[in-house]
Amino acid sequence: MKKLTAILLSLMMLVCLAGCNAKNAETTTTTTVAATEKGHQSDAEKARGYYYYEGIFLDTDEVKKAFLQAEPGYPKNELTPPEFHVTTAFKPEEIHNDLYGTEVTVHIVGYASGTVYRDDGAGESSNEGFLVEVSSDNEDMQALLDSYDKVWHITGSYSAEGYYTEYLDWDKAAPMDITVTGTFGGSDSNADFYMTPDADIPDEAK
Repeated sequence: MKKLTAILLSLMMLVCLAGCNAKNAETTTTTTVAATEKGHQSDAEKARGYYYYEGIFLDTDEVKKAFLQAEPGYPKNELTPPEFHVTTAFKPEEIHNDLYGTEVTVHIVGYASGTVYRDDGAGESSNEGFLVEVSSDNEDMQALLDSYDKVWHITGSYSAEGYYTEYLDWDKAAPMDITVTGTFGGSDSNADFYMTPDADIPDEAK
């Protein structure tokens, strides 16, 4: 009888241990998912600290489909943005939240990839992306877009810094002709989004 009791106790302990291990494994998995949600940032980008930017935010599935059409091996590089967007201003001096939520037409006109080197020799990054044209039926939104002097682009993937995409050799870009619709808004290094005029924008961004 004592032997039977000992065996039963041993079995019960094994069942308890198995349950605990299962819970630990579940917790570990959940933690890993949470930790990798913002894994789009390179070490250089993480070192930059908090930042806010405004842009035209796009449908992920639509843009990914376009990238796969341009390059079946997409993504070519390890890092991809948390969402696809066209940056209008990085660390903007003025936040244009009165226009947040405004639709913008984004015409994809070219695809390019390659390694970009900084002029000062301080760094390099392998990037791929789209060259685009942007327009809006909203006069105030169009006026804002026209006020910027920049190469409009969408970063698809990169090895070090996403913003290097702007400096790809666009003269050698493969022609494309895809039009998508995006929404103007703001986002930050925490991958939080601010897409309406009454959005609660962090004080750090102002």
